[in-house]
Amino acid sequence: PALQEAASALGFKLEAVHTLGLHETGSWAHSRRLVEQGAASKPADGGRRLYSGTTRRDFVRLLLKLNVVAYTINDPYLEDELEPLVEAGDSRYGPSIKTYTEEKAKEAADMAAQWAEVQTEGYVSVAEDRLGMDAAALDSVGVHALEFSAVAVGRLLVFRGSFSSGDFDNIKAWISGFILKKGTAMMKNQWVTVGGLPWTEKLQGQQNSLSFFPFESVVPPVSGWFPSFHTQILELAKKYGMDPAKVAETGYWEFTKAITESVRTSLAAGEKLTMSGHSQGGGSAALASMYLEKKYNEKHDTVTFAAVGGLCFSRDLDYTSGNMLADVDPYKMHDQVTEYVHPLDVY
Repeated sequence: PALQEAASALGFKLEAVHTLGLHETGSWAHSRRLVEQGAASKPADGGRRLYSGTTRRDFVRLLLKLNVVAYTINDPYLEDELEPLVEAGDSRYGPSIKTYTEEKAKEAADMAAQWAEVQTEGYVSVAEDRLGMDAAALDSVGVHALEFSAVAVGRLLVFRGSFSSGDFDNIKAWISGFILKKGTAMMKNQWVTVGGLPWTEKLQGQQNSLSFFPFESVVPPVSGWFPSFHTQILELAKKYGMDPAKVAETGYWEFTKAITESVRTSLAAGEKLTMSGHSQGGGSAALASMYLEKKYNEKHDTVTFAAVGGLCFSRDLDYTSGNMLADVDPYKMHDQVTEYVHPLDVY
């Protein structure tokens, strides 16, 4: 119901929730669970919708909001991580915030205000039925994506970024090799070339120390994966008839393809499909778009935010002998994919 309300507040209807992963009870499941639509209520302002369909910028901003909705909570930092930053004057809300407690209070008030704002922007309906297996739990393993629809834009498939323990196990193994072997050089190039910033002796010293950081200490040797995650994804592959060898090489990718195929199959004739995602979800969305282009010669509008680079790790996953080249072509331009990213983002 909370997801349905959040979607409805943006002028969208939550059609289905895709779950392909390990439920907290220990059972595996892949489902495209249609959401039962409850009675709609109309806000006092007459149901003005946030998305007017007038400009591309409006649409991109809508996609960004939907990416926020895809996360269960917006509370990424623990006290021991955030408190030193706040005390140093680096609060997200400015230097007037001095303590972690003040930061959390401001965050709660800010989020409440944002939810109140979006909930007055359109029709709100409550889904009476449970959404099915919940892959949004912090201790879960599996790909999580939300599916939205609206007359003005067709169907939207939004892949959530890294949130659960399984998400982080998957993405660490996808990108750890890049971070340790190429990330420092890329960061230096962007710092100096793109940012025009000085490369100090201190930074050079940090680069030198990282050069001796052992890759094996980050990604343990079990086909390149973290052992428990490796076991769980292979169990899922066997249960649902996927090729365990492929899953062992590419992790979440086979599951991402299954979700993408199910949405494509469900489209009505002429219905538009747009894909989006943030962080790891952005990489998944870009790869899904590249996949549909190669397999079906279809280009579907795709907008990603701070996506982890699918063009890079699809060529060589580094920690295994696998790649995604049978499914995507990373050696060509994909003009249907638009990425929004900070200029100093190294991924």
